[in-house]
Amino acid sequence: MSGNYHFPGTYILILHLPEGREIQVGKLGRFTFPRGYYAYVGSAFGPGGLEGRWRHHLRKAARPHWHIDYLRAHAVIEEIWYVAGGPPREHEWAERLRRWPESRPAAPGFGASDCRCAGHLFYFPRGRPALEDFQTPGRGEKIGRFLLQ
Repeated sequence: MSGNYHFPGTYILILHLPEGREIQVGKLGRFTFPRGYYAYVGSAFGPGGLEGRWRHHLRKAARPHWHIDYLRAHAVIEEIWYVAGGPPREHEWAERLRRWPESRPAAPGFGASDCRCAGHLFYFPRGRPALEDFQTPGRGEKIGRFLLQ
């Protein structure tokens, strides 16, 4: 990831969990995460923008702050999908992932402590999701991608 990404935006982390684990996710609870691929939806509209948020996610947190930090202790980020600028798309994207036939919600309330969404983390039992399948033709969204693995 090179360049200046200090602007705000919405993103999806594509993570791979190499082996199934039971993980305590802060006060949210203990969940069983099967091995495989996950998509986590987030937004970065505060200081530091997308780059600041990604830097946080790319290093494993010594003291977890967000729900995703607990999963990140065991999972590898392989891809980041993003849209720069507003309006925030976090909830719309979470709903789109929820309706995607190949996905299923991974943990109720995960990443959604500040909203009414069922959760912002989705499990893909059949393999890594593809950006091309997520993008909706004619929507005018220009979704960028970083491949990390």
